[in-house]
Amino acid sequence: MIDPATVCLFIPGHLKKFKLDLFNRIGDKIKAAGGRIVRAEFAALDRLPDNIIPIVGCTPELRPFIDNWRKTGRQWIYWDRGYARRVFATDLPTGDNGGYYRWHVGSFQMQAVRDVSGDRWSALKTEVSPWARTGRHIVVAEPSETYERFHGIEGWTRQTVKRLNELTDRPLKIRNKEMQRFGRKLHEDLKGAHCLVTHGSNAAVEAVIMGCPVFVHQDSAAALVGRCDLGRIDEPYYPDRQPWLNSLACCQFSERELVDGTLWKMIE
Repeated sequence: MIDPATVCLFIPGHLKKFKLDLFNRIGDKIKAAGGRIVRAEFAALDRLPDNIIPIVGCTPELRPFIDNWRKTGRQWIYWDRGYARRVFATDLPTGDNGGYYRWHVGSFQMQAVRDVSGDRWSALKTEVSPWARTGRHIVVAEPSETYERFHGIEGWTRQTVKRLNELTDRPLKIRNKEMQRFGRKLHEDLKGAHCLVTHGSNAAVEAVIMGCPVFVHQDSAAALVGRCDLGRIDEPYYPDRQPWLNSLACCQFSERELVDGTLWKMIE
């Protein structure tokens, strides 16, 4: 549990109106509780007292701040689109009223499976498919340009494809983020797939839910139910997913929960 009086929400200047409206509402609640907001002024983050927890999203200019907070042990919070019941670029059922957002303390995605109830996952009404164990090709999900800049992984797709071609003769299907909106859907590429490979795209979480094993970076929530070593590309992991799914659902929040205080009671 975190006291909203001890946080500072950074609101970047590039948010679309619907998201800006939401974060203005969150910011109003934080200020009412005694917390702070900063609007698009990066230098202001350097002036925050040590006992104030900054809240940031996927803005490349913020990465040096996060790296420094990690180095110094400062507590920070990261937000992004949720794992399930999102409203954009998803192959799973979509959410209502803006969908869900994930919020994490000290990490970009969920890094541990917790012993929590399955009630929140059940409420999402998202079907989980059995593991597919006999596929042939490999799906490579490219990160977006913004994601590459934020995580400092420019050239990830080229390097990953080169590595995979050195390790296996399995055919590769490359997909970029825009395909979900304007081209092949994820489930189409996963049909008959051996696995999906990505850095930290939410495509990995969706692939696991749809029964396709994954290989990801350790920062990905899907690393908890997948592998991180491409050297084991022919040895996918097929664990029990239910405890992981229950935990995912406790790390994401609806717009109502982001404003009514539920977030601060549940965030870890």
